[in-house]
Amino acid sequence: MMLIAGGADRMWPSLRFARELEARRLAAGHEAMLITRADAGHRIVFPGEVAPPPSTRFDHGGTPEAGAALGATAWPHVLAVVRGI
Repeated sequence: MMLIAGGADRMWPSLRFARELEARRLAAGHEAMLITRADAGHRIVFPGEVAPPPSTRFDHGGTPEAGAALGATAWPHVLAVVRGI
């Protein structure tokens, strides 16, 4: 299982939830990978994606730059999982 979470997510405590899932998976003898960035918010943008416009209704936290950086860091790992490497 791969988990990607921003530490500055203001929609919900995604990093805490991701860490809990990771710990439970590892305790059960299953694989888990957590990729995180402290200043990324709820929205993560992968390379080649167009970032959505800022919400006028919700505070997603983080910055667009941090969300893009987290997406760029996670992207090779996402491709590896999808390709079964």
